[in-house]
This record gives sequence, structure tokens and C-alpha cells, in this order.
Amino acid sequence: MEEIFNKLIKLNLTPNQYYLLYCKKNNVNPSFNISVSLEYARLLNNDWIDESGNLTSKSILLTQELDSFFRVNKKKTSKQILGEDFIKNIEEYLEIFPKFKLPSGKYARSDKKNLENNFRWFFENHQYDWNTVLQATTMYVNEYQSQNYKYMRTSQYFIRKLNPAEKTFESELANYCEVYLNGSEDYSDNHFSEKVV
Repeated sequence: MEEIFNKLIKLNLTPNQYYLLYCKKNNVNPSFNISVSLEYARLLNNDWIDESGNLTSKSILLTQELDSFFRVNKKKTSKQILGEDFIKNIEEYLEIFPKFKLPSGKYARSDKKNLENNFRWFFENHQYDWNTVLQATTMYVNEYQSQNYKYMRTSQYFIRKLNPAEKTFESELANYCEVYLNGSEDYSDNHFSEKVV
């Protein structure tokens, strides 16, 4: 709020004058007990309105700028983060994993909604595309298949897993994406992680 008042002071505009500009922009009749004619005269003298009482370009820009302070940022949808075909891509990702329990006792395939949430985190924090994700995942599963899936992560934990000791999220998927993009078959244990606050 302080930023708005500082802006008005810098522009030599009173809150009442801004209120009148706001009312003009939104076709609303002023409801406060202010001297409308006096304030309009000042707005006209300072080029905030024209002779016809219409907003000038500088007042339109100002009202748009100040309106943005009150706009609530909407949470991005899964389509915006994961792309139009995200459901198909998640299903394709899931098909790469075996349909049975791993030696750890957990099922390799996780619930699609859990995967969607983890992929939202992944694509907000990493710059890989779906093709890279699917190829890297295939590389990962093939590697563990040759070891009878011993120590393999589930489809959910492969995307992101919380390291409780360090309070960070680790992404084995991000590691494999990097290995895949570098054309290397050697996977090193350099984990991508994000600090959880």
C-alpha cells in the first residue's frame, strides 16, 4: 500500500484525484463526499483528463499500473505448466515402469494424481521437455531392469523425493535427463536438489 501512496505523491496526485480517475475508468459514480468539480479542475490542469473529461493516456497507464497491485495472481494450471497433452504424457511415462512390486515392497507405478503434482514441481524447477523426460526414464528403467530392479525408485520418487536430513527435494529424473542430453551412458551420482524452507 505504501508503494501506491509513494507513487501518487511522486506524481503530485491526491488519493481523491486518483479515486476520480478510477471512477472515470470504470464508469462508476463517485460515492464519497469530495469536491468533484475542484478535483476535476486540478486533474485537467495537470493533464490527467482532457477537456471532455476523458482520461488521458498517462492516466490510463497509471490506473492500469495501480490496478495490478490489487490483482491476485492465479495459480497456474497443470496444462499451463505441463502442456496440453500432459495426461497422455503422464500415462506414457507410467507405462515405462513395470506393473509389479519392486524388491523394496513398493509398487513401481504410482497414482496419476501424485505424478501430476510431482511433475508440476519438476517442470517449474527444471527446463527439460517431455521427450527428454520419457527417454531418460526409459534409460533409467532399462538400467535397473538389468539389476532385477534392486534399489529402483517408484515412478513418483523418481521425479522428486524429499531428503529429510537436508530438507531438500532430489530429482533422480533431472539427473537422468542431464545424462541423456549429454549422450552419456555413465550415470554419476550428482543429484539435483532444491532446499525446502
